[in-house]
Amino acid sequence: MRFTEHLGELRQRLKVVFLSLSVIFAVLLLVPRNPYEFLSLTGTYNPLVSIFLDRIVQDILPAGWKLIGFHVNEGLEIVLVASLMLAVAFDIPIIAYETYRFIDPALKENERKLVYPFVISSSILFLVGLAFGYFILSRFLLIALTPFFVAGHLDLTIEGADFYYVVFLTVFFSGVAFTFPVFVYLLIRFGIIEASFFSKNRVYVWFGTYILTAVITPDGGPLLDVILFFPVISLLELAVFFGRRFRGGEPRAASKGRRCSYCDSPLDPAQVFCTRCGKANA
Repeated sequence: MRFTEHLGELRQRLKVVFLSLSVIFAVLLLVPRNPYEFLSLTGTYNPLVSIFLDRIVQDILPAGWKLIGFHVNEGLEIVLVASLMLAVAFDIPIIAYETYRFIDPALKENERKLVYPFVISSSILFLVGLAFGYFILSRFLLIALTPFFVAGHLDLTIEGADFYYVVFLTVFFSGVAFTFPVFVYLLIRFGIIEASFFSKNRVYVWFGTYILTAVITPDGGPLLDVILFFPVISLLELAVFFGRRFRGGEPRAASKGRRCSYCDSPLDPAQVFCTRCGKANA
């Protein structure tokens, strides 16, 4: 295919994504939650996305807390943002399919073998991260802040937009953080980064991961950062472990000779300290 033909194909696939996203967004925003009430004129218009907003309040907002609005258009703004985020979430399978169909002709056979494990593992970890951010991080956020409101003799109130946006961002970035180890594994698997880099610089990697978790957990304080840090760093260590074992597509256990468990350098049978990294091996 010529370059212009590739652009035409990309335009068609982006059109499918945009149309499907627009349809889902319109359904969430325009379809009434209770069509019978709306058509009988016995109730007010309540969009379908309000079911999602109700669920957030029930699951995350602690008892005694109250949501308030400061701006005239705040309710409309919340409904629009929630509808867009839900539309993107529901449209992810279509986005993933159109992306794969576009890049599939350019993949080599060994690269195709990694596509499905990568998509499946990253999707599962992203969903686990979303659930972790929703049921643990977001809920703990307000619970952890409650004592400070009480100590300052403040009413347990929060602006509606702030509450929903903090929940949206916390849940989304928690999902992103959980997929980070998959990319680390691929970097090691393709030989772009050596597994020994993480072993020799573990302190810096852990510190950088903690800073990352602190950036993506808004207004939660250091305790909330630690709660996200531990599962992410555990997944990262697993990614390094499996990346070291299966680098190049073959299990590392099949290689001959004794090797350093930190930097993977060859060791003599009686050698204790590695000449490359200086670490002691049992």
